Amino acid sequence: MTVKPIPEGYTSLTPFLCIDGASAAIDFYVSVFGAKLVDRMDGPDGTVAHAELDFGNGRLQLGDPAEAYQIAAPDPKAPATHSIALYCEDVDAVVTKAERAGATIREPAQTFVTGDRFASILDPFGQRWTVMTR
Repeated sequence: MTVKPIPEGYTSLTPFLCIDGASAAIDFYVSVFGAKLVDRMDGPDGTVAHAELDFGNGRLQLGDPAEAYQIAAPDPKAPATHSIALYCEDVDAVVTKAERAGATIREPAQTFVTGDRFASILDPFGQRWTVMTR
């Protein structure tokens, strides 16, 4: 039996986000973005050590800050160091749902230079998202 170097259901790039409040972030990503929880491992202290979400055509891993691994959540008051691009069926509906769930709208839904419908949000956990529909 041959083992595939990239597991079934994965793309070659799978980001891991450190999120203070990873459990609540999982709920947000499931309810707002329609992600599906694939796996979740909690540490002995109840924090999320590792979780994985399936977004349909890509996966995202996340966990709470872990001093032992020198991984910290972003400071929501500092400029973003990254943005995650998410294509979805309906930007306007997702952005409305995100705002109702506590996200901050950075750039309202509009037509981007590429012709895509585009919006930029900051989720309640300090993660910046670019939400798009082709």
